[in-house]
Amino acid sequence: MKKSAPTSKIEIIQDSLLTPEEASHPLTATKVRINKYVNRSSLQSVVHNHPYYEIIAPLSGSSVRYSANGRLYNLQVGEVMIVPAGLYHSAKFNVSMDYSERLIVQIEKDFWLDALKACGLGNPKWNQEMLILNAQAVLAWDLTGLFRRMIHAATLPESIQERVWTCQLVELALLFEQSVNQKDIIAPSGTSLLVAKAADYLQNHYEDPHLNATTLAEYCFVSREHLARSFKSYTMESVHSYLTNLRMLAFKRAMLEGKSILDASIASGFSDYTSFLKTFKKLYGTTPSEYRAKLLLQEHEDEEYPL
Repeated sequence: MKKSAPTSKIEIIQDSLLTPEEASHPLTATKVRINKYVNRSSLQSVVHNHPYYEIIAPLSGSSVRYSANGRLYNLQVGEVMIVPAGLYHSAKFNVSMDYSERLIVQIEKDFWLDALKACGLGNPKWNQEMLILNAQAVLAWDLTGLFRRMIHAATLPESIQERVWTCQLVELALLFEQSVNQKDIIAPSGTSLLVAKAADYLQNHYEDPHLNATTLAEYCFVSREHLARSFKSYTMESVHSYLTNLRMLAFKRAMLEGKSILDASIASGFSDYTSFLKTFKKLYGTTPSEYRAKLLLQEHEDEEYPL
């Protein structure tokens, strides 16, 4: 279906698998995108990363449990989280209630880093891991009001839009820095050095076709059963599922960069092409060639009707 030119200031995205599955695509036609996400039936995202920063503000419903690098984070309504570009993470959306509504601000990586430099912060430590500001800090600095102004800035003429966003991001960065200095932050609810080591190895060696749960356990010097229990507890996915999703993300990046489907699958760590095709169709309900055609059409429509 052909999209009509957007008329609203913010889009509401309901139970979309597109964001976690296509998160590796950069922002197009804008340096800042703000949407409202609602999850009612799609209750968990797969492990993924993206080339832009995300600011997440739960609006109503359940708290959301995030996992990254062997750490668990519980994000409550009223709090605000920043997710760095490139950080692998996953989320569960029905921790305390059966639905979740979140405002998500996506910021082009270089645009955000330029804002940090503009206010003299460089790339502070808090910008390199998930960080949660508590509800008191969010309320005190009226961050929801700042996000509303950022939404309004999306309607400004292009000649001043980016300058306004830059000023708003500088303000946001300085408020994050002040909140960190005042310790108005929420610590992870759990940390596992074992899972951090295992996840890091998977993220850096997923293209190895011989890598699996057994070889990973050997690398970590623990039993496969112990690793499986700990890994599931801290990532909300099995080792096999986590590895498969990493490989699928890499496959889609390689495919969209121009590699053939066969070459992209091999480069991403899939050694059995027939098994890969079955897994892809099971996960996405379509074939790789149909999937690529759909994405190319989507990119064409985004260029025709930019936000």
